[in-house]
Amino acid sequence: MEGIKVYIDNKEYTGNRGDTVLELCRKNGIEIPTLCHDERLKPYSSCFLCIVEIEKMRTLQPACSTKINNDMKILTNSDRVRKSRKTALELLLSNHYADCLGPCKLTCPAGVDVQGYIALIEKGLYTEAICLIKEKNPLPAICGRVCVRPCEVACRRNLVDEVGVGIDYLKRYTSDKDFEKNKFMPEKKADSGKKIFIVGAGPAGLTSAYYLALEGHHVDIIEGNPYAGGMLRYGIPEYRLPNEIIQKEVDSITELGVTISCSKKFGKDIDYKYVKNNYDAMITTVGCQKGTDMRVEGEDAEGVLSGIDFLRTMELTGKRFDFKDKIVATIGGGNTAMDCCRSALRCGAEKSYIIYRRSEKEMPANPIEIHESKFEGVEYLFLTAPLKVNKDENGRLKSLKCVKMELGAPDESGRRRPIPVQGSELDIELDYILAAIGQKTDVDFVENIKPHSEGEFKLNKWGDIDTNPKTLQTGAKNIFAAGDAVTGAATLVEAIAQGRLAARSCHQYLTGQKIVGETSEFVSKKDNFEDQNSSDYKNEFYPQFREEMPVLPANLRKNFNEVELGYTCEQAENEVNRCLECGCNGYFVCDLKKYSMEYQIDQKKYGGSFQKYKVDYSHPYIEIDNNKCILCSRCVRVCKEIVGANALGLVNRGFDTFVAPAMGASLKDTTCESCGMCIDTCPTGAISENKQFKPGPFKTETIESVCNYCSIGCGITIHHKGGYFIKAEGRKTAANPDGNICKYAKFGYKYLNDKSRILKPMVKKNGEWNEVSFAEAYNTIIDRVKNVKPEENSFMAGGRLTNEELFLTSKLARQGVKTNNLSSFLYHGKECGFKHNWFANVPFEDLDKAGTIYFIGSEINKENAVLGFRINSLKQDKNIKLVNIHEKCCSTMYHKCDCSVKV
Repeated sequence: MEGIKVYIDNKEYTGNRGDTVLELCRKNGIEIPTLCHDERLKPYSSCFLCIVEIEKMRTLQPACSTKINNDMKILTNSDRVRKSRKTALELLLSNHYADCLGPCKLTCPAGVDVQGYIALIEKGLYTEAICLIKEKNPLPAICGRVCVRPCEVACRRNLVDEVGVGIDYLKRYTSDKDFEKNKFMPEKKADSGKKIFIVGAGPAGLTSAYYLALEGHHVDIIEGNPYAGGMLRYGIPEYRLPNEIIQKEVDSITELGVTISCSKKFGKDIDYKYVKNNYDAMITTVGCQKGTDMRVEGEDAEGVLSGIDFLRTMELTGKRFDFKDKIVATIGGGNTAMDCCRSALRCGAEKSYIIYRRSEKEMPANPIEIHESKFEGVEYLFLTAPLKVNKDENGRLKSLKCVKMELGAPDESGRRRPIPVQGSELDIELDYILAAIGQKTDVDFVENIKPHSEGEFKLNKWGDIDTNPKTLQTGAKNIFAAGDAVTGAATLVEAIAQGRLAARSCHQYLTGQKIVGETSEFVSKKDNFEDQNSSDYKNEFYPQFREEMPVLPANLRKNFNEVELGYTCEQAENEVNRCLECGCNGYFVCDLKKYSMEYQIDQKKYGGSFQKYKVDYSHPYIEIDNNKCILCSRCVRVCKEIVGANALGLVNRGFDTFVAPAMGASLKDTTCESCGMCIDTCPTGAISENKQFKPGPFKTETIESVCNYCSIGCGITIHHKGGYFIKAEGRKTAANPDGNICKYAKFGYKYLNDKSRILKPMVKKNGEWNEVSFAEAYNTIIDRVKNVKPEENSFMAGGRLTNEELFLTSKLARQGVKTNNLSSFLYHGKECGFKHNWFANVPFEDLDKAGTIYFIGSEINKENAVLGFRINSLKQDKNIKLVNIHEKCCSTMYHKCDCSVKV
């Protein structure tokens, strides 16, 4: 065939006459984006994304339908082309009312895939759930107990039941399950030869160490306290976070090869000069270790303690403060204040107060902590602020002078500013005050670093370590910083996010890459169109009350034993089912998302009107979400031109167009053959499998196999996670060269998840089934065959066997067992000897030569649907005539054939 010379992006290529620009580019590995093209269909050119610039043509041309000509000069990635593609994508996304990710993941500072791990918990895949969590957070057992849970505040279940899914409780549940079994340990990369020194074994330091160790780097941590954990151990009491749990998480990190040297202070026991000479990089994660002052007169009185010091002292000494018969007040409204007031009761306090200058609504503490503190007996004095600490003659705390407050306009934090009420002063008699109003950074090693650093290591105006916020690299190029010492006092999960970011940037530095930190991704959000309305969700989802965490009774809490006892299996199962699965099931395969990331799309670029649709779940296998549809028509065309069912169409015109069966009927009431071909061709997840389990989404492993539902033997790829099978896809083989599969292959994989399915050989002994090896099973079969006469053996083959399997069955019967008792149930439900039909099969490719194909009593779209797809395509392409001869007037082949005869 004559070759055609074409120039693509100033390079010469040779194509064949009739090739399109898109075909030639794909053959040569040149990426051209397209959303409407399916190689099984004729070009449609509806998405206008595959456009290219062709010399001497005034307008941009669609690559999928433009044929190549000799000496054609094509630009596939010029500024003009990219600008046009970006506009096309932004127009598509301006009416894409859909969530790529659930708000739970988007609001998690660490970016943990909440929807994914909840779906894995549903399937009992606890190790896989932990693996997924640890992709972003290496401390799930800790976070499952003390995280501040921004994900739960954002959870859409709040719009149905006014309380979100117990995300944190489920994280704790699967973490505890993982500890009970063989603890998950990730795989490390090969030793890189690089060494990193980390200051601080708190959450940020431990996180950095974890991810750097996975990259194959050697990591040493120095920790000033006797044990690792930082403020997790020295700032959170054991009734909330047992030391045993902290140690288990720490052990999971040291088992990767990370070393932790405790009771050693940086700048004193080890200086920066030593670090520079022995390590390739350093990360400092020293945290905020000091409590802030109340800034009132007399706070230097004996009996006034920093809340942080109060908690740390008890952990360091192993001794509890003696507050027996004492009155203790905690100043503040955060989680540290909650830890102080609850710990005071456990130290014997007669009364434990919280004094807070705003109302309960403005308190930043976890609502569950507030609830539990009240349950334990803590008393609250809201809208009350300290003015002065009154001392006795010995300089000891006598009372606290306070003033009542009222709320004014919001301040920079968004909370209403408290304003003193004139003439409302009061004195509160107290024995101890625990000041828990904030924390500050204490970086005392700046001068130790300065003389030896390459660049300036310095503090900012707030006294925190100065870093590039995108990379966490300091002015000294080989020093990174993370955690509270960078952000100021923040949350555990924020420290974890910082630790991972510092590790990523440090790894980029060590490997000579450009230091860019973590790249952002495009995410479509319904919130970009409108605030979510509870009525929409209440109309779609049934209410289901949240499972309460089992806790110790109040009378058993006069100690530091863990209060929360953890979900039972039944509670976890119930809570998992409350997840609304907001994120898209097509997240990992969506072409629209892929191209939107590549072209840096702004979904809000073209605001205005948009369409909202209810998701159609009425079909048992297929769900349709027109909110995600881009009207590429691939599903409509595949259904008509390949399958021949013609069950889908475009309803209405213009902006009101959507995909649905004619007259708005349910897909289950149409000629739909449930083949799932519409799912496989959809580029956005608008049509997906209607699964009876939570599909995730999450990354899966694959197994290549052959469908066993009929004798064609189509190649399939089955996706699974931890042995739980999630979906099936067609793959190109000689039996199905286009990769098409039917409903049996597409949706029939679910039997693989049946726990009662026999996976290993069983032999009945003494009336009971016993598991045996395959060798023993084969020997049992051989012995039993040998012990009877050949004519007493009979071999019968079913319709699910491939031709190759039928052939092997025949050889086994005739040559192995020496019997001719050989039959098949394959043809019309009647027994026919193999010798009558073994060579009567017609190769698929011979069908192309036919002028007319007759179906005699056959509903091929049900029995051998993939062959039916091929025949239907031949009808479209080569005008082959199809004749249906059937005894039933309701044969499902009638609408596919040119004529039908009822006999």
